[in-house]
Amino acid sequence: MVLNFEITIHAIILVSIAVIAVTNPFGNLPQFLMMTDGMPAETRQKLFRNIVITAFIIVIIFLIAGPTFMKYLFRVTLDDLRVAGGLILIIMGVKNLLFQATSSKDFAHYQEMTEEELIKKSIIPMAFPMLVGPGTLSTMIIMMAEDGVLNTFLGIITAFILMYTLFHYAALIEKVLGKLVLYVLARILQVFIVAMGVRMMVIGIKSLNALN
Repeated sequence: MVLNFEITIHAIILVSIAVIAVTNPFGNLPQFLMMTDGMPAETRQKLFRNIVITAFIIVIIFLIAGPTFMKYLFRVTLDDLRVAGGLILIIMGVKNLLFQATSSKDFAHYQEMTEEELIKKSIIPMAFPMLVGPGTLSTMIIMMAEDGVLNTFLGIITAFILMYTLFHYAALIEKVLGKLVLYVLARILQVFIVAMGVRMMVIGIKSLNALN
């Protein structure tokens, strides 16, 4: 995998949009709010901060170590990853589009946890795999190969700053926009996730066929 270190504003913006699409903060935000319903505002903000920071660290570690593991340990090519990652994004997007959203009853047990227990839950499952999952991580590596190392890193940083702000003002945003608007935004992003998955798979399959 050849790494490009050229910086392009257009590429940074595209990477940021792609990161927002695959992490789908508008879809996860209502779930995080349901998980922490009735908790003090300070506890909520601390938890949401921890989720975003943990997810960001996971992405950066995976971007640094992922290509090496992919090439030397699993002997997987970028096109193999395109097909697998695209398939994951398609399944994830279709599942979230067709099946009913989670209700507050499913998260009732979170409200009985202590702050320490919630902080542990902010790593698994909140940061991974809810906010950042396998499809997101594979997409990041593909973007790094296509858009360049610096563009990808700067795009990821930009996207996570936006997510940090979104989660910090989560309760206010829910009051202003309402659950219905967040629900619609989440579903719109799922359509783009499916489209990204299809594109990744098509490119990967074409490249693999060209090699055979």
